[in-house]
Amino acid sequence: MRRYIPSSTALKCFEASVRHLSFTKAAEELHLTQSAVSRQIRNLEEFLSRDLFIRLNKRLVLTGTGAAYYKEVVPLLDGMENACLRMLHREDEKTTLTISALPTLASYWLMPLLAEFQTAHPQFQIKVRSLDDAAKIDPESIDIILHYGGDHWPRAISHQLMKEKVVAVVSPALLKRIANKSTESWRVEDVTLFPFLHLSSRINAWPDWMVAQGLESGSFAGASFAHFHMLLEAAKNSMGIAIMPTILAERSLQNGELVAPFGSAVSTPHEYLLSYPVDKADLEQVVIFRDWLLTKRNEA
Repeated sequence: MRRYIPSSTALKCFEASVRHLSFTKAAEELHLTQSAVSRQIRNLEEFLSRDLFIRLNKRLVLTGTGAAYYKEVVPLLDGMENACLRMLHREDEKTTLTISALPTLASYWLMPLLAEFQTAHPQFQIKVRSLDDAAKIDPESIDIILHYGGDHWPRAISHQLMKEKVVAVVSPALLKRIANKSTESWRVEDVTLFPFLHLSSRINAWPDWMVAQGLESGSFAGASFAHFHMLLEAAKNSMGIAIMPTILAERSLQNGELVAPFGSAVSTPHEYLLSYPVDKADLEQVVIFRDWLLTKRNEA
């Protein structure tokens, strides 16, 4: 079906001429000659069978019809421009991998792995964003999220990265301050000798850990923190003893900033997930990163 639409060049010339009320200035903006702009306006007027401008010597005056047409045309041109920009952005999707991850998970677990992925797949431009609120995620701008199992992302495909295990950690300096003895000499019940540190969103972390260790739950008064990275830094700075997911504490345990002398890690009902929108399930970068990260999980 043939559409009754003038040329886009004529519409762009019209829009610029209205803004400047000058064919000459419109021509400069559009990198055309003044006569070319004037000809496009004349063609448009003939197409509509209406005068859009009144030409008074060297001055242009917009007619009532021209003003009404301008109000109709500008939103359409804006819409066409936005559609084109969106398509240009979609072209970038072929090479861009945008990951949204929990801040502490990204810093202490994902970042050491990303360098390896980037080396193996230099064709992808990686963007990492902080996952502060899964409910506010825009699936148009995010390819993959790495998140805690309690969060839900509508219309997403999810894969388990790992089950969560937690461990009681403390700094060597605080350990020595409480009692100067070897790490191997500490017993599980000795945790009561230390100030307790808490994550504000996990008020049952200490009671659950005590039960799992066969100890009686008691009073756990102590400092509370909003995020795991704060809790981790508090423990490293000898403020007290903390319950941390092993995935987040691993680096600090390996480099000696923290120790875990109070029994082995304890499993929780929680998990970490890799998720992506259903309509991005076939994107090359999503498939490659998903398979790569799940393989790394199995190797761990």
